[in-house]
Amino acid sequence: MSVFLLHIETGKHIEGQMASFWWKSSSTSKKGIHWISWDRMCHHRIVGGMGFRNLRDFNPALLGKQGWCLISRPQSLVAKVYKARYFPNESFLMAQLGNNPNFVWRSIWEAQDIVHKGIQWQVGNGYSISVLGDPWLPNVDNPFVVSHHLGLVNAKVHSLMRLDDKSWDLEILQDMFEDLDISLITKIPFTSCPGD
Repeated sequence: MSVFLLHIETGKHIEGQMASFWWKSSSTSKKGIHWISWDRMCHHRIVGGMGFRNLRDFNPALLGKQGWCLISRPQSLVAKVYKARYFPNESFLMAQLGNNPNFVWRSIWEAQDIVHKGIQWQVGNGYSISVLGDPWLPNVDNPFVVSHHLGLVNAKVHSLMRLDDKSWDLEILQDMFEDLDISLITKIPFTSCPGD
């Protein structure tokens, strides 16, 4: 499930087998009383369920983990291979399905929206964060830049910093960004770590 996207019917069949195992009366009997529906069994125990995993939700979450690995470990062999084949000029978050994709890539690509909604960069030196393409603003509702200036198309976050790397270049921010983006950018603290 962490590599392939299961067909909906396959997931339902596995869940049915799990429910049958849970409720059947003996190992030789195929009969049993299903006291609680499978959906209710998948609820958390605090709200009256049994805490089982809903496979239709769990499968894309596991695939999203693979997508996150492509982003967070770009030097790994698998990340280099998929980047060269499917998104050579952009990040995983901006990648398209492409022509004739293999089933593993198609499965990971299906989880792209989940990764997209849950990811946010922490600004370090800003060399590998795209100004327009990556979520890096401290805004829960929309961590992406809403300003559209031609000078920001291929720009990295580092280009918005002063030469001493200890503050934002306010002149550049005022020339290229809307007020909402400026207020969010200036709230980002500078760290001493040499991260992204």
